Amino acid sequence: MTKFTYEIEEYSQDSRHYEIVSDVKLSEEEITDIYCEVDLVDGYTNQWKMVDKGNVKVTFVGTEYGDDSQVNINGDIKEEE
Repeated sequence: MTKFTYEIEEYSQDSRHYEIVSDVKLSEEEITDIYCEVDLVDGYTNQWKMVDKGNVKVTFVGTEYGDDSQVNINGDIKEEE
């Protein structure tokens, strides 16, 4: 019996928004490390004290969903009649 496998990739122009509040100026690397430490739940906040730096708070503000969604389907697709 023949089986068919299809690989589907869906993507769009989604944008995730974060806000970081810090007592001190941060490097790009520190900013990246910090915003990766928050759950992707709208309004979720994580805060802590950085060693020798001060207090930091990161909030996941939310996701803005793109309206230009694209779909790619790969496989042996049946032609429409």
